[in-house]
Amino acid sequence: MSKMPLFFVIVVAIIVIAASFRFVQQRREKQENDAAPLLQKRVVVSNKREKVLNDRRSRQQTEIPAGSTLRYDVSFKPEAGGLEMSFRLDGAQYHALTVGDKGVLSYKGSRFVAFKAD
Repeated sequence: MSKMPLFFVIVVAIIVIAASFRFVQQRREKQENDAAPLLQKRVVVSNKREKVLNDRRSRQQTEIPAGSTLRYDVSFKPEAGGLEMSFRLDGAQYHALTVGDKGVLSYKGSRFVAFKAD
């Protein structure tokens, strides 16, 4: 009988440690983005992706269709050549862009700031 509570304590401890690690990782990334200089590059919008984020199981979706939330990712290719950069945007910023747009991308670290089309 004493083994069952010990198992649950170990599982809870692992969950707490994993959650703490993720929280520290997100906080560190936010601090690095805040400290990064504002960079600007001439780029071309190379790809746009919408991903549905589902918080329901398949049976729940068939019985009660839900309004799903979307995640918007956009990739930019530098005009002068180089590696493609991808950023997560909100809906308004995402819908303002079309693939093939050229302009100036502003970003801080891994955080999208703005895109000004020509």
